[in-house]
Amino acid sequence: MYKALPASFFGKEEVEKGNLVILPSSAASHILSQSSKSPMLFKITNQQLNIHSHCGVLEFTAEEGYCLLPYWLMQHLGLSEGDSILIESTTLPEGTFVKIQPHETAFIDLPNPKAVLECSLRNYLCLTQGDSIVIEFAKKKYGIDIIETRPANAIMTIQVDLQVDFAPPKDYKEEPVLKKEPSITFGKEEEKNNNGPKIITGYTLEGKKVQITSRNGDDGEREYDPRQHRIHNGIKNTPAVVNPNYWDNMKGGRKLNQ
Repeated sequence: MYKALPASFFGKEEVEKGNLVILPSSAASHILSQSSKSPMLFKITNQQLNIHSHCGVLEFTAEEGYCLLPYWLMQHLGLSEGDSILIESTTLPEGTFVKIQPHETAFIDLPNPKAVLECSLRNYLCLTQGDSIVIEFAKKKYGIDIIETRPANAIMTIQVDLQVDFAPPKDYKEEPVLKKEPSITFGKEEEKNNNGPKIITGYTLEGKKVQITSRNGDDGEREYDPRQHRIHNGIKNTPAVVNPNYWDNMKGGRKLNQ
């Protein structure tokens, strides 16, 4: 068991760029007595919260009984300064696939985010599904969630051919598509508005008022049948105009005999 402290407290800023920890020198002899495999990988656990991750070791220069961790790893494990952690030596399979999710759209807007990620992952000897790591580029830090790893929930990532897939960033939002109503009505709409019946008013030669109803938007003339309005026994002696007072209203005019 070790007490956890942020590595930045001791000027070890380089630790913040990966998942390497600093252990006391006594840990080196203990680990080497158990296994001589390289790289040295560890399972690190907060037993109070039952949260674990995996890490490598940068050096064995910490004070006895202490482990110096990246601050992002302490946050992920829910650790405060001086909390106890369990560190166990372990082995992990070589990784073949990892799916990540950036916290910000700004990361995928970088000129070449995949190259930035691949370069930054060199500081991570292993990845654990569910971790939320931090990578730094151009003096800015970006949060990255490890959504999926293959072939296991924790993988070794050095000297392997690792396929990387991106999930949409957490803050990504699709822009709403605004539907505009057409300002001009065409074709069928015009026909639809003009399909109602029309009433056409006119006068016969006898001066009688006649109303004709058209159907389906026809102009009414097509509905007029002269045989239905014929005058029996020829043309009657009727005024030439509908208004019989027409000539009376005209100066100098005369009235026709009826």
